[in-house]
Amino acid sequence: MRSVLSYPGTMPHAQQIALALHEQGWLKTFVTSFHYSGQGWGDRLLRALPSDQAAALRQKLLHRSIETIPHSLVQTYPAWEILRSVATKGGAGPVTVDRLWDLMSHRFDAAVASRHVPSAEAIHAFEYTALASFQRAAHERTRRILHLPSLSSRQFESIRQRELARWKQLDDANAAYFSDRFARRQARRDAEIELADLIVTNSALTARSHIAGGADPAKILVVPLGAPPVLDRSRPPRGSDTGPLRAVYAGNITLGKGVPYLLEAWRRLPVAAYARLDIYGQIGLPADLLAPADDTIRFHGPRPRAELFQAFEQADVLVFPSLADGFGMVVAEAMAHGLPVIVTDMTGAADLVTPENGLVIPSADAEALTQALAWCLDNRQRLQAMRTGALETACRHQWPAYRTALAGGLRQRLGGADHGCPAHEMERT
Repeated sequence: MRSVLSYPGTMPHAQQIALALHEQGWLKTFVTSFHYSGQGWGDRLLRALPSDQAAALRQKLLHRSIETIPHSLVQTYPAWEILRSVATKGGAGPVTVDRLWDLMSHRFDAAVASRHVPSAEAIHAFEYTALASFQRAAHERTRRILHLPSLSSRQFESIRQRELARWKQLDDANAAYFSDRFARRQARRDAEIELADLIVTNSALTARSHIAGGADPAKILVVPLGAPPVLDRSRPPRGSDTGPLRAVYAGNITLGKGVPYLLEAWRRLPVAAYARLDIYGQIGLPADLLAPADDTIRFHGPRPRAELFQAFEQADVLVFPSLADGFGMVVAEAMAHGLPVIVTDMTGAADLVTPENGLVIPSADAEALTQALAWCLDNRQRLQAMRTGALETACRHQWPAYRTALAGGLRQRLGGADHGCPAHEMERT
């Protein structure tokens, strides 16, 4: 089945889908927005420059590199994504950045529809960048596979409105801008879901969310995401059951990630003097929601993945109090480095969490989070023992297993062992 994968980004999840299709001989093209080649002339130029700024820029660009498949299979349309990235780095406000993202999404989808769908037998696309491609694919009688990595926008909007009512300082002109655009954007997502022959979700939580939002349960295939390679098993995880408890958070510092609840829970912790909280990520909350932050809380900003993973190995527990995460890759990444986790029931990766590797608590519940942190303080040896459980869980959920499950699901659900019967003969499931 000659398949086109369309996604305007290079996140590991999309690259693993590309590799899964390539391993089966199905991938025709991976269409994305911006891809940085570590073998191109631009990389050679940056490596030749002696400045620290050039080296730092190169490291950032390498995060946008596609390494899972041959570069000959990658097609890029970078202009709008470069403009959006420049605006973001230049300090443009969230409304400007969102407008550019919206334009990029539509233009990218239109390019895929006109230039790639006609020569494909199947189109894999992600939510909000699939409508034009699926409309053209329906006309061409081409199979349409929609990947949904996030919860239903209806559910997310309900959560957002609930939280804005609680955290009044966030209910500003920017919030009104997004509220005004919700109905139009939801209609686009609904049309994509309706046109899809198969919907692939990354967790049972994501699947339930979209079914509640109106998606046909018979169309949905759940394939949980994988973990990166695990910590070298020949050397034990570091951690410690003495000294201050070291908790770490990693991700965007936003309302949706539950960071206000984390800070509130931390301030309630009766023995916070015996604990340290390291927060990694881009700050997207007003200063008054982050204050007062005493010397037990440290904000590190965005850091290279190597530095973050080192922090995972040295910490005692990851705290990820998300209000709405389809999966939450940072949970799998933490486990791969032997770090136990505290997650909420609104995190898809909670399916990986057992009493042997972490704790699951209700979302939007500062008191429950305080109690979980207090349990960690009171059970240091048990927490240290959980490091082994975290590693074992990550070992069982590696990316090769994800790719095998995805390929098997596509074969089963799209009909035909060779994944290649004509589109008009396919049974809609």
